[in-house]
Amino acid sequence: MSDEGGVSPEVLRMIQEAQERMTEELFEEMLRSQAHVEPDDLNVLLDVLALGITNSAWRNSCVENWHAEGRLSDGDMMRINTYTTDGVRRRLTGWTTEFGVTSASSAALEEVDGEDADVLAGRLFRWLTNPGRKLPVGMTLGELARTKEDLNEYEDHADRSLGAFVGQMEDRGVRFGLLRTACHGALACAQWWLHPTWPDRVERFVSVLDSPTDTHWGPDGAWRKKLGAEPPSVHDRGVLRATLLKAPWKLDGGAAEWITSAGIGYVQAAVSAEAPSATTSG
Repeated sequence: MSDEGGVSPEVLRMIQEAQERMTEELFEEMLRSQAHVEPDDLNVLLDVLALGITNSAWRNSCVENWHAEGRLSDGDMMRINTYTTDGVRRRLTGWTTEFGVTSASSAALEEVDGEDADVLAGRLFRWLTNPGRKLPVGMTLGELARTKEDLNEYEDHADRSLGAFVGQMEDRGVRFGLLRTACHGALACAQWWLHPTWPDRVERFVSVLDSPTDTHWGPDGAWRKKLGAEPPSVHDRGVLRATLLKAPWKLDGGAAEWITSAGIGYVQAAVSAEAPSATTSG
């Protein structure tokens, strides 16, 4: 005998039990032990929360299909994903300030209610899906989507993702929902800009650029040799470091393409060996 959607009562029970085991305390422990993120630090929590929202509501959508189709290169994705993460982070800052969350401790999020979360989701949805939103690669979202059908597909995805984001806060409390999404960002996006390990990754990456025999480049530096000449904007290591740390979306197209080809998402030594790996890059 099955329940709704053909799912057996036993499976539904297992799902319910798994959901009940998810608590704020569990997410806090995961952030500390697996991602080396301090969940009580509001600024750090909002950083990884922005990663989780961006990955769910933007990156893991038909946008990735557009990337696979060739509408966007790897360098384009790096610039657009970091720009989008920054936009989400800015809106999180505005939202917390507006609703009185000014403490450095994330415990203040307990004072926020479900209606406040609806406000945040609405703002994020309108910004993310605005067809006139100018992307750092020079086109608008509408131009990237190309057709009304493709734009609608993305809007539907963003609506579902942000709806689920708000739904978990309505069911279990705002801080629970924020911690859950922050865990997603911290664990799935460990190679992205704004993750706490990003500064170490940048330092390591910049250092290997001038070390052609470094293990990052593989046996005999084969990977480095295949890259070809560096774009002019990569030559000044200080400027490159500053741009990668503060605003990677401001890289020119050639530099972004070269940097992603050079494997900035794969450098390892300066990033904590205990930090989780990820399959995506920002």
